Amino acid sequence: MRAPQSTRKSTTTRRTAKPRARADSAPMVPAARPARAGRPRWPEGVAVKVWHRYFGSEFGVEEVQALAEVLQQEFLTNGPQTQAFQEEFAAFCHVPHAFTTSSCTTALALAAQVCGLVEGDEVVTTPLTFVSTHQAFMACGAVPVFADVDPRTFNVDPVSVAARVTSRTRAIFVTHLNGQCCDMDAINSIARAHDLRVVEDAAHVVGATYKGRPSGSLGDAAAFSFHSSKNMTTLGEGGMLTTRNPEWAAKVPPLRSMGVNYGLDEPRPDPRDYWLPLPYEVDDPDGYIPDNYRMSEAQAAVGRVQLRKVPRLNARRRAIAHRYSEAIRGLAGIITPYEIAEGVHVYYLYSLLVDDTQVRFARDDLMRLLFRDFGVHTITGYPPAYWFKMYRKRGYERGLCPVAERIYRQMVMLPLYARMTDNDVDYVIESITAAVRKLSS
Repeated sequence: MRAPQSTRKSTTTRRTAKPRARADSAPMVPAARPARAGRPRWPEGVAVKVWHRYFGSEFGVEEVQALAEVLQQEFLTNGPQTQAFQEEFAAFCHVPHAFTTSSCTTALALAAQVCGLVEGDEVVTTPLTFVSTHQAFMACGAVPVFADVDPRTFNVDPVSVAARVTSRTRAIFVTHLNGQCCDMDAINSIARAHDLRVVEDAAHVVGATYKGRPSGSLGDAAAFSFHSSKNMTTLGEGGMLTTRNPEWAAKVPPLRSMGVNYGLDEPRPDPRDYWLPLPYEVDDPDGYIPDNYRMSEAQAAVGRVQLRKVPRLNARRRAIAHRYSEAIRGLAGIITPYEIAEGVHVYYLYSLLVDDTQVRFARDDLMRLLFRDFGVHTITGYPPAYWFKMYRKRGYERGLCPVAERIYRQMVMLPLYARMTDNDVDYVIESITAAVRKLSS
């Protein structure tokens, strides 16, 4: 938290005001300052040394410069930065179409709408994800059908997906969990066999690949998150929708912007009448009521800078993750993350399992000891979504996906972010090693 401002009155005399910059002058860029992110309020008596941070990227003078330039623009929304960010992100994902959104949640909502999901449709999906994956299509009236997960990758298991498909199934919504892509060849094969749509929740995998193909290009549409915790961010919130489908791409702009279509291409009777208001129309594509899901120009400008940093930031995350795995692999009861040979894992999260069938301690014992005695802050994974009240009210019960439920009870997320120092990494390794040995003794 920031220190409170001093209440002492200034004793300095009047200062000469600095001349104000002219509107047409070059943007003034302040010197970059160290981040002063607010820390959580830790319990009394706990000296936290390394914590699971919620700002996963890094900002520098490049982002400050980009923001300064935006402030000189005429338009602060739907302007040149947004267009450039969309084009650059589409190229990054090897797809023809990308659209900025206010969040991954709203990108998923747009994906559900362009899929044409309506009341009573079924969507096969994973229980191990943030709940917005399901809320996006539930808002259309569609029903989540939960498939179990692969015990190694924690991504949705294609065998379980195939077993959940019925005559009412219309789509498969997958989540590429923790930074690693699902088995998309198998998922797409199921979809083709049953004429289903495939949507990637790619919130965790910007820059990840599967068999040489980038995330965001592996299904019919994909939704990315630029939340502050992710591998890149657009000022804390933001998202992107990608697709190869030109018909879907035509529907997205009105759906994310109140359904308004300005008659920009309609000629005026007299070109000199520029002052006349542009004609516009409002429509509801396919019957869906549009909303405002736009991203600001400032966010888009920062996103462009962050996108250029993704390869370097992901490389740092992978280096930290591999150091963790090499050091703690072999500790009693500890299962390190599994990386598929067909893809590149970008480690949005580093998740290990505590196999409590092999040792005398459980996940919570390890997390408690790491926090209280060593000052290492860890978090759990996602609970199976159907455990939450919103789903229980709709008749979902525990036991639907036994593998997912076991993984949740065993999963621990270690601190991992690009700004971690080597000393931080060393301390986490030393701490978990000592904690496991103490619990095993």
